[in-house]
Amino acid sequence: MELRQLRHFVAVAEELHFTRAAAKVHVVQSTLSASISSLEQELGAALLVRNNRRVGLTTAGQALLPEAQSALAAADHARTAVDAVRGLLSGRLAIGVAQGSAAVDVAILLARYHRRFPDIEITLRRDTIDALVQQTADGGLDLAFVSRPYDAGRVRELSLGTELLVLAVRSDDPLAEQRRVALGDLREREFVERRADFRTRGYIDGICAELGFQRMICAECNTPDDLVHLVAAGLGVAFLPQALVAGSEHVVGLMTEPAILRETTVVTPGERAPSPAAAAFLDELSGAGFGGGDARTAV
Repeated sequence: MELRQLRHFVAVAEELHFTRAAAKVHVVQSTLSASISSLEQELGAALLVRNNRRVGLTTAGQALLPEAQSALAAADHARTAVDAVRGLLSGRLAIGVAQGSAAVDVAILLARYHRRFPDIEITLRRDTIDALVQQTADGGLDLAFVSRPYDAGRVRELSLGTELLVLAVRSDDPLAEQRRVALGDLREREFVERRADFRTRGYIDGICAELGFQRMICAECNTPDDLVHLVAAGLGVAFLPQALVAGSEHVVGLMTEPAILRETTVVTPGERAPSPAAAAFLDELSGAGFGGGDARTAV
């Protein structure tokens, strides 16, 4: 079993598409297919379900994926550790950012980081909080920007402060004239929201439940940008970071009573030290005024 084969398998497993996976690892599709077939023969089990419509993982493939991701991450860390000793900071940096996170301008940080370390290949992924925490714990990501709550049992975390969520309403909504809105006054309003399995939605639902009511959800979507568009169209109201609301000329953000705050953190794998590339990025983050000291293990 070779690292090259594992890298090819992980690419297909993540993309679920041979053509995109081949482009991702910079080989032709026939080479990719032959590599994975050879791996399947060596393991004595089919890893992928292939047909004309889709590519999927078999049970064996699902079992192999996290182990393959961990093996590749370990190999990358070993390579970058040797490069660091030689004074050459290179390799890969994989960063995750939760959908709708606006507390940290990751793009500016990455641009500054790239100017300092141009030989490091950067990968940026957007996903749900739970998925990013899991990928970080498993080694698929070096670090991720997320917000509480989440299961922190297998990661280390550094608090970056709190982020305010405002009530986003259409600019001609009667509420738009108010400076502050009591959450209890929203019992009869319809909301557009993230899917029910998103952590942020569950967090907000819990706050409303403590005030004695359950929100009426008229529409669900996967991304905060879609929520902004739905509010602008007049479908409902939503709780969003102020930075996202400020980008729309048809939506305004209102303070709420009580305020809805969420803590933003950066998480790193709990079972190993950050790679040299990740450690350099954490230094960059600290230099920008976020956090202060080493990431702590969550309890």
